[in-house]
Amino acid sequence: MYLKSFFVFLFLIFFSGCGTLASEVKSDKDVQWIDNPPADNAKYFYAVGYGKTQKDAKSDALSIISAKISVDVSSSFSNSVTAIRQGDNESVLRETKNDVISKSKNIEYTDVKVIKSKKNDLGWVLLVEVDRDILTKTYERKLDKVDNKLKQEWQFFLDADIFEKLKLSVNINRYLKETDSYFPLLHALNQNYDDSAYISRYLNYTKEMRKAQNKLIYKIVWDENSKNLASLIKTKLSAQNAIFSNSKYNILITITTKAKKRKYESTNDNFANLTFALRLTTIKVTTKNGDEVSSTVYKTKEGSNIGFKDAIQKTAKYEKKIKEIGIIKFITGN
Repeated sequence: MYLKSFFVFLFLIFFSGCGTLASEVKSDKDVQWIDNPPADNAKYFYAVGYGKTQKDAKSDALSIISAKISVDVSSSFSNSVTAIRQGDNESVLRETKNDVISKSKNIEYTDVKVIKSKKNDLGWVLLVEVDRDILTKTYERKLDKVDNKLKQEWQFFLDADIFEKLKLSVNINRYLKETDSYFPLLHALNQNYDDSAYISRYLNYTKEMRKAQNKLIYKIVWDENSKNLASLIKTKLSAQNAIFSNSKYNILITITTKAKKRKYESTNDNFANLTFALRLTTIKVTTKNGDEVSSTVYKTKEGSNIGFKDAIQKTAKYEKKIKEIGIIKFITGN
């Protein structure tokens, strides 16, 4: 703010270089927009931007508009499809809201108009205008593109068997997360935006996926080398309210790990004392009848200064992969 005020001060000095010109500049209505740009209204956003080039000044003005929109996004979030669908899941709501606000600061603008401009030796000052309706339509098209993919995945979901539904829900949730970022933004761009056409359908998607998940009862078996990984998988599934039973299960997860011992010569004591385990881990998913659902293989390497067995049991690489793709995709590989 202080930098921009200083810029304006220098800018006016340039135009007041000689006696009578100073009073002309101060009374020149064509310069007053620098300190007093038009107020935003139901049709347009306005902002003044500064920069060495016109492009820089335009980007500066648009960043100001994005900041204003992000404030509106934050206030409208609780009334969007996103918040309604997530319900009382506070951690998910908080994470989603942060993602939405972050995205609103990087808006893709089209048809930006430069209303006023001035140039001096320091650079450019621009007054830009952004049409709310054009911007709204841009993001409605983006939403529709994702929504069409959602509809297609949902048709596959309806025809799938019980475990296939769980695998498909990974993609469906990914698309829903993407649509989550559009609704609060559209509300901020257009106060009269109506998302009612999406609410019941998306709530139904979430409800049916949870029903499918609740029909699955897991059993996990493992070899000695996979003990810690099995515990990690159970913890991650439990966080999604998975049910476990050793007798009444309908999904069996079998985990096996083969490992080779390896040491590397090094002048660095930290590495010289490490023992590495080169692991080949197979996660096989079958039904209770023995029908194979999926089989996934992970090649990983872990080191330990305690010994080979400790290196085998380390789970850092697995945890990183689960964080990246999610627990269901980690188990099934797709």
